[in-house]
Amino acid sequence: MVYHARTKVGVDVLRFHGDLNALSMIKMKDRMNRLLNKNHKRLLLDLKETRHVELAGVGILVDRLRKVREQKGDIKLCNLRPEIERTFQIIGVNGLMETFSSEEEAVRSFAS
Repeated sequence: MVYHARTKVGVDVLRFHGDLNALSMIKMKDRMNRLLNKNHKRLLLDLKETRHVELAGVGILVDRLRKVREQKGDIKLCNLRPEIERTFQIIGVNGLMETFSSEEEAVRSFAS
């Protein structure tokens, strides 16, 4: 799992490459914790390059969502492949996080 982070209009965009599994999400969790410690609470996870999702990885993501929301922030997702979106629907987490078809649309949503 490789990720790149950048800030765009006050939103930290994390580009996720690889499978959304427990090992990769543990690394992503550490990155998110560092951002939260710097008071960065508007996180956008770009899943364009993600091809496979495992339940353990989603569990860690949901745990991070809870932590960010406790600090009055949010995590949103963008660029989900149809198969990833279906997996989220099947396991029942699609209603927990807003998803967007593009990064621009997602970034704008934080302003509203």
